[in-house]
Amino acid sequence: MNTATVSSLMRPPITVSHTATLEAVVKKMVDEKRNSLVVVDDAGVFVGAVNAIDVIQAVLPDYLEEDAIAARFADEDLMRQDAHKVRETAVSEFMSTDLPTITEKTHIVEASVLASKLGRGRIVVVDADKKPVGVLTRTEIKQVIASYFN
Repeated sequence: MNTATVSSLMRPPITVSHTATLEAVVKKMVDEKRNSLVVVDDAGVFVGAVNAIDVIQAVLPDYLEEDAIAARFADEDLMRQDAHKVRETAVSEFMSTDLPTITEKTHIVEASVLASKLGRGRIVVVDADKKPVGVLTRTEIKQVIASYFN
């Protein structure tokens, strides 16, 4: 296995349009069995990412997130109502945007340092036009480390 660069390790990105609704994002996450999606603009350029925590925070009202006592009195019906209220919200309203990217030529050590420093489990790999071509995850980095022991 050539582990010098991320090109041999990255997995294909699962993308969603920046105009996709929360409902569409959740459906794609469930269908693709992913906790994170790469968000692109109309030209296919990387503009951010959305993960399961972003979705949860978009659904839960702020007062529930901040108040453990109020959360004890919430129930599934309240969560269902809150989900329906925000189901048409565009992913651009709740995605993460200030994310670093790497290229296919980025060395695995550099990518590992970046992941560790930022505490990010996924790093989007982009081409020269900033279009996503892959995603490097903790799993791939762990596999490289494991290969050092064999």
